[in-house]
Amino acid sequence: MPVTPPPDYIVRPRLPGSHAQRLLVLLLVLLLLAASFALGHWSAVRSQHTDSTGANAAAMQHEARTLKQRLAILQRDRQVTRVATAALRRTLSDRGAEIESLRADLAFYTRLIGGDEQAPGLSVAALTLSSVAGTRGYTFNLTLLQTARGGNPVQGRLALALEGVQGDHAVRYDWAQLADARQRDGLPFAFKYFQQLHGMLVLPPGFVPARIHVTLKPAGGGALTRDLAWAGALAGKDTTHVPQNP
Repeated sequence: MPVTPPPDYIVRPRLPGSHAQRLLVLLLVLLLLAASFALGHWSAVRSQHTDSTGANAAAMQHEARTLKQRLAILQRDRQVTRVATAALRRTLSDRGAEIESLRADLAFYTRLIGGDEQAPGLSVAALTLSSVAGTRGYTFNLTLLQTARGGNPVQGRLALALEGVQGDHAVRYDWAQLADARQRDGLPFAFKYFQQLHGMLVLPPGFVPARIHVTLKPAGGGALTRDLAWAGALAGKDTTHVPQNP
């Protein structure tokens, strides 16, 4: 029997919903592509932001290190300036004290040779007082001066007396009432140009001194008295810089 050739096309029945499925698949593919693009863009932006943040952080750290170094340099400069200023002030103070000492020496030796037109003879150059802590005692340093040109050595005794107030009365205490028993006859002196004497006196209870009377009694006769303010001697106002005895 004869063979029938196959047809040129085959007719198949259309399945319900196949077009909708293709559209859904296409939509899903598009959504995946969009999501992939968005994710890639977000990753790139985040990477750029991270790189920018890291660069900013590195720049800030570098600036912080630079500022710390500048601050350390400024602090060292300030410290060096402070030390140099303190050293300069000490040097100026020392030089000022040295100049004052030289001026005082010059004034003293001027008086010693009679160059200040003072009357030649024996005189009291300086008197200073210092309190003894916890007592009513006071130590004193007294400088005697002789300005007679070509004069002979002088010797004698010195005594102090105090005037002040005790209670409601003005009173006076002589050296014999103030000094140690071994020195009640006075402090001896003997010199040609000048001499420093040191001693101690004790104030009676309740006595407030106001003035000091210094009496010099040379061996050849006569006496010399100088009155000084107690407060001035205690504060050093009656102090004259006196070099050590030659």
